Amino acid sequence: MTDNAGDMEILGLDELDRKLGLLDDKLAGKALYSALGFALTPVVKEAKTRASKANEPHTMTYPNGKTVDVDPGLLKSAIRKRRVPKKEMVGEFATGAAMGVYIGKGTKQKVYPNYWHFIEYGTPTFPAAPFIRPAFDNNVELMLERFSDKLNQNIDKYLE
Repeated sequence: MTDNAGDMEILGLDELDRKLGLLDDKLAGKALYSALGFALTPVVKEAKTRASKANEPHTMTYPNGKTVDVDPGLLKSAIRKRRVPKKEMVGEFATGAAMGVYIGKGTKQKVYPNYWHFIEYGTPTFPAAPFIRPAFDNNVELMLERFSDKLNQNIDKYLE
């Protein structure tokens, strides 16, 4: 793997692709999604570490006017990884496998923290406190290593 001013070359992907082609579609998908999930784990962990946490319970208002009392830690518990559905894949990703980090409902308090993007990107009156982008940027090389190692292990396991 080399990195020159933001460019990255990943060595060995042609070999992985060749070996992946030896598997049927179901096993290939299973191998890919397992490797993608494994690769994203450090990003999710760091994003949760970086996510701001309220000092005390507060009230969140949804666009329809409904209000919900929110406990500290909702945002952190709502950060997770998920498979990107085929219907959401377009362009060069339309035929592949994809996973991403997203904000869903909290694990303990089953509500969606609709304010997360204000924290990540800021507002005219509230400075940004990014937690997703830095987690991704800090883990690019680790993600690539974890992905290729896990995919190689998966392929070898399924070819046995």
